[in-house]
Amino acid sequence: MLDTKTVIQLTDLHLFADRSGELAGIRTWDTFEAVLGEVRARHPDFDLLVLTGDLVQDERPETYTMLREALGDWSVRCRVIPGNHDDPRLLRQTFAEGFTDAGSSLTFESRCGDWRVIGLDSHVPGQVYGRIGASQQEWLAACLESKPDVPTLLFVHHPPVSIDVAWLDAIGLDAPVGLCALIERSPQVRAVCAGHVHQESATTIAGTPVYTTPSTCVQFGARAEKSFDPRTAGYRSFTLNPDGFTTEVHRLSDVPR
Repeated sequence: MLDTKTVIQLTDLHLFADRSGELAGIRTWDTFEAVLGEVRARHPDFDLLVLTGDLVQDERPETYTMLREALGDWSVRCRVIPGNHDDPRLLRQTFAEGFTDAGSSLTFESRCGDWRVIGLDSHVPGQVYGRIGASQQEWLAACLESKPDVPTLLFVHHPPVSIDVAWLDAIGLDAPVGLCALIERSPQVRAVCAGHVHQESATTIAGTPVYTTPSTCVQFGARAEKSFDPRTAGYRSFTLNPDGFTTEVHRLSDVPR
């Protein structure tokens, strides 16, 4: 029997300390809690929950505390990375046990059955775009080289590739060439998954799948200029086994009402 594991990705929560706070007309706590309910119903025995940035909109310590409380006993199965809207210092304080070390970057490395899951920190202080600098690329290269036979799932907030939406590509990952080259020469990286763009997409880096995932709140449209999409909030699941993986996006609109 295959040793199957489930990884859940939630991204772009944009929560407020005021639970009635809205982003583009969406009460972000309402949709986030509805998504949590769907995860509980569909994947109650998941193995790892990865939150890929923009966890809060107001960057207040109490909002991070409220998020951790909302996760409850899931916190021990949770890993987080920052987005451009996050405060890394507060994020480290709230989820201290989930990070690899006490360095400046908020990264993680976790085993999940036969797989390894790695989270990168693309936060750039005061900027909307992201970056994975040389020191973090070196850290990632060392992680990958240390276990070259372990299939790896890589998470980062900013997509390292174009999603063909001009205004979002302009605020994506800055200077991604080094990271993409590392992924290209690392066959153990089986997939890369990002947030930031509030929409579902799929492309590749030299044959390695790259996915983005819907936000748990408002969705962005695919037009060249900023627009919004009426599709509902969602999340992504990965089913991992020794032979490979499958992935699926789940939306609140998929649920019979």
